[in-house]
Amino acid sequence: MSTQRELFEEDLSIALRAAAEAYDRKRFVVVGSASILASHPEAPGYLRLSSDIDMFPLRKLKTETFKSGDDMVGQASQFEFNHDFYVERVGDWTMLSQPAGWLERCVQFKVDGITGYCLAPLDLAYNKTEAGRKKDIDFVAGMIAEKIISREELGIFIQSECPHPDLLPTVEKRFDLVCAELDKV
Repeated sequence: MSTQRELFEEDLSIALRAAAEAYDRKRFVVVGSASILASHPEAPGYLRLSSDIDMFPLRKLKTETFKSGDDMVGQASQFEFNHDFYVERVGDWTMLSQPAGWLERCVQFKVDGITGYCLAPLDLAYNKTEAGRKKDIDFVAGMIAEKIISREELGIFIQSECPHPDLLPTVEKRFDLVCAELDKV
């Protein structure tokens, strides 16, 4: 079982190639912290720490049967043993409460005819702020501290783009936690 390590652009390339073979798809949405590898591959190591790369195949409306390749690239696979990280296939449900237009804002990462649609920094920060786990709050605070996004940008983005009015108070409270982390420094 992998422990967290710094991931690099090459790891994203390796993961996309392996996922394309495992799932018989050519387009994937990359979510989670590893999506920062497309927009900021030079981000500090602590923002690139992970034991996995979260992604899901981008489906067409008409889709043939899905080939599950989790055993080829997922946790406890030979892929994980060889590369010291694994592909965590998440569902498109992870994006259900993401602000409209997130796919169009994605940073495309292409390798060998395979495209990874990686969350843009603000969308990544929103997604992690909404998730609200301690590691997510710390990650967003790190993105702001490293000037990948600004506190003001994220605050405005949350206010203007939160797609569900009933979700806004929760996301705002979690954003307050991000700001509190930043104010500790």
